[in-house]
Amino acid sequence: MGEALAALATGLWHWDTATGLVTVDAEAARLLGLPAEQVSLTEAQARARLHPVDWNEITGVIQLAVAEGTLAEVRIRIMDEQGRIVRIVRSRSKPSFDRARKAYRLIGTLQEVTEPTPGTPAGRSAVTGDWRRSREAFLLDAGRALAEARSTQEVLRVTAYLSMPGFSPGGLAVFGVEGDRLTIIGHHGQQQGDDSPFSDMALDTDYPAAEVVRTGRAVYLSSPEQYKARYPLTWPLAQRFGRRSWAFLPLTVAGRTMGAWMAAFTYPVAFTPDERSVLATVARMLAQALARRAWPRASGP
Repeated sequence: MGEALAALATGLWHWDTATGLVTVDAEAARLLGLPAEQVSLTEAQARARLHPVDWNEITGVIQLAVAEGTLAEVRIRIMDEQGRIVRIVRSRSKPSFDRARKAYRLIGTLQEVTEPTPGTPAGRSAVTGDWRRSREAFLLDAGRALAEARSTQEVLRVTAYLSMPGFSPGGLAVFGVEGDRLTIIGHHGQQQGDDSPFSDMALDTDYPAAEVVRTGRAVYLSSPEQYKARYPLTWPLAQRFGRRSWAFLPLTVAGRTMGAWMAAFTYPVAFTPDERSVLATVARMLAQALARRAWPRASGP
């Protein structure tokens, strides 16, 4: 069986979240850019070989497949030590959830596939697999969790730990408005005190969150170069955090913009229409959850 799969350039892999180990056969190891021999990897070691966007996608697709009793199928970009994409593989697996161990377990195949042509819709898309169904499941869970949050701090904590389908922010901040000043209600992914330059900023400042509050329109910045070109005065404040992409979205209640939500990413994000749709929906749910708490001030989660 193994020889037949190898002849088809297809490898086998096994993942058990209880042990935290990913075991691959020789062909799967080769596809991951490792020596062609069976090996057990930690999740961190396996994750280092995969594009971070695709790793996040895998977890969402697995959970959805278990819930629906279907196969989990995703396309995965394999990275080398320098962060370059070396190939794209397709994974097909049958995952299961062990309630006693509270762990997912799956056995699946890896097979190399043709890379999408640059510039085509497939080539531009940052998300793989059955993403739209994963998105719908995520939004249902997020809406339920935000609705159940009992305090502003809990709302912020829920938002900070949302695992978005296909992409996950490395830093979050929620801005409010007091008079003509922009204030920070809470943040996540930064050290204590890192918010000082942003905690009391005039609304006419050349800063994305301030612009969002003034205009009620979202701002998407896909690269540091774009941020620097568009907001040269406040770029030095953001530069030190080492982010690669940013989304600033209005928090609107009853037609009035009450604040802004920032999601910052440690890797480039194209902000496709699907990705913008997810972020906009989360922003609406976040605004509604905060409005139920009368927008009190709170420390970061």
